[in-house]
Amino acid sequence: MKKNIIYWIGIENPQHADKYGGFEYFEYSKNTWKHYCEKYDCEFVEFNVPVKDDLIDYRVNWQKILYVFDELERRGINYDQIALVDSTCMVKWDCPNFFELTEGKFVGWRDLDNMRWIKDSIDGYSDLFGFKLDGTKYINSGFIIFNSLHRKLINDFKTFYEDNKATLIDLQDNKVKKGNEQTPLNYWLQKHDVDVKIDLPLPFKLTHMNRKELFSHNWQLNTDKTPFFIKYGYNWIFNGIPKDQRTQLMKQVWDMVKHNYTNDILDTVNHKDTSKNSTSRKFKQDILDYFKDKDVGLTVEFGCCHGDTTKILGSISKQVIASDVSTDNIELSKIKCKGCDNIQLSVKDVNSEWDYETPDVIYMDALHDFAGMDKCVTRIRQQYNTSIVIMDDYGHEMNTIKPIIDALIYVDAIEVLQWIGEEAGYTPANGKTFIDREGLIFKFKEKI
Repeated sequence: MKKNIIYWIGIENPQHADKYGGFEYFEYSKNTWKHYCEKYDCEFVEFNVPVKDDLIDYRVNWQKILYVFDELERRGINYDQIALVDSTCMVKWDCPNFFELTEGKFVGWRDLDNMRWIKDSIDGYSDLFGFKLDGTKYINSGFIIFNSLHRKLINDFKTFYEDNKATLIDLQDNKVKKGNEQTPLNYWLQKHDVDVKIDLPLPFKLTHMNRKELFSHNWQLNTDKTPFFIKYGYNWIFNGIPKDQRTQLMKQVWDMVKHNYTNDILDTVNHKDTSKNSTSRKFKQDILDYFKDKDVGLTVEFGCCHGDTTKILGSISKQVIASDVSTDNIELSKIKCKGCDNIQLSVKDVNSEWDYETPDVIYMDALHDFAGMDKCVTRIRQQYNTSIVIMDDYGHEMNTIKPIIDALIYVDAIEVLQWIGEEAGYTPANGKTFIDREGLIFKFKEKI
């Protein structure tokens, strides 16, 4: 069966180890692209051993394009479309499937980062090709997509390189000194009238991010410090920076976002050991375990905070209606729950807005004072007494939830379905040690 291919370039050239500060950054790039392949059922093909050992006459940049079809066929890989990806690229965990957007064409993104460099490079190779290249269609070769229809085109390009190798090496090393295969490839595409699709959105290829201040965030609002490139980009290219700093920078980014590259939903949210406003990982896992075989239609969450537990509720429910009194919290929750189409988030005040059909599940985490929570629990008992209720902070040392629940247990008003979360003695990020279990799942026995 044919699959789309991520053809990832990761050849270590020992002669350039100092120049690049090592090649550890390969792993951070590779991790993201392997996740992409798992998500969209693509095949990850790593080009990490050169076809030609002579990396002067056959530089990696040339080998990656000249031998791509030879390598796939040598390995017996049945391919559909091929995305050639440099190791300087990291793909975001929620990047859309760009293979669905190609229209079966050769795809590239216009290179607009250094117009002087591009013009000098175009001018430098013009005599060799005897062709006037249209600079408005000039593409970057670090991320391109093509397919079997372009096999002959690429193989002929390989023959062209062999026939003109000495001239090309002289141009790139001594005369033009502007890149390797990129400009010759542009000449080859245009000279052969290849229909190159260059109109896919810019977020699929963010380059020279430092120059464009994409490593910054909106400091004027200062409510969300997520860097622009993470918020708005899908494919992050770490070029235009000192090459010996690439590993350090890509590691910082990987450490920041790596929890998103997993099939375990618990790895995509924050937990109480590092985020005091969240619930513990065990609390969330216990929810998943309890409801895994249950048919939950509607879940209503009062007080969603930053959306960490909200996302878990979305995985056990057909629909989640979550609210919080804080606009900032709702905006953060929207980021956390992006892509969860069954979750509806809105700003509401638990003291006044309770206009819902009877939910299957209620998660109450809106108020943290005794009087406010006692009022909320009483209202659930009066209005939604058939709903299953989840509550946390039972074991919090502020001791506002525990007395309410203990009183209900004492008068036999609730059935405790399961105690959940961490136990007494657990110390979360705020340093306040639990005095009892973190939370519980319960039902009221009768309406008052």
